[in-house]
Formats: sequence, structure tokens, C-alpha cells
Amino acid sequence: MLDEASEECADSSIVVKLEGQQHKIRWPRGTKLLDALLDEGLDVPFACREGHCGACAVTKARGAVEMETNDVLDQSDLDDGLILTCQALSASAAVEINYDE
Repeated sequence: MLDEASEECADSSIVVKLEGQQHKIRWPRGTKLLDALLDEGLDVPFACREGHCGACAVTKARGAVEMETNDVLDQSDLDDGLILTCQALSASAAVEINYDE
């Protein structure tokens, strides 16, 4: 069993639904989600990379993330599961996002 300190250092896994396909990738802790997706060669939308434009917004279906900056999503967006991939850091061992919704 992992202790809390070990769990914080462990990488997460993320399931990505994109263009009718499902991808499962490793998401290193401390890495922004957009960077992990691009490192895997996934062609995902983005623009400013600073949390100001919303071009990278995606629906989170499962798991937890923390966003460093969020200047565009309001509380109703967050309640609907929207996150900014350019600012999202993993806060759980497994996350699922869906670009197809």
C-alpha cells in the first residue's frame, strides 16, 4: 500500500476520448495535461497555453485535477466538468477526459 507521500509522487494515468478513439497514457505528476497529451503525439486543440483563452477546454469525465490559472471558465462550466488542459495538473491516480462531447 502506498503512503500519502509516495502517492503524491506517482504518475497518473489518463484515458482520452478523441475523434472516436480511446487512448490511455501516462501523465507524469507536475506536468500540465496539455504537455502530456502533446508529448504522446495527440492532436488536441490549444492556443495561449496560459489559461486565458479557453481553446484547450475539455470535459473531464472522471478523476480530479487542479488548475493553476483559470480566467475563462465560470462555476457552471466547472460544474459541467470543463477543465483547461494547459493549466490542469493531476490530483488523482486516474483521470478521464472526453473531446468528443
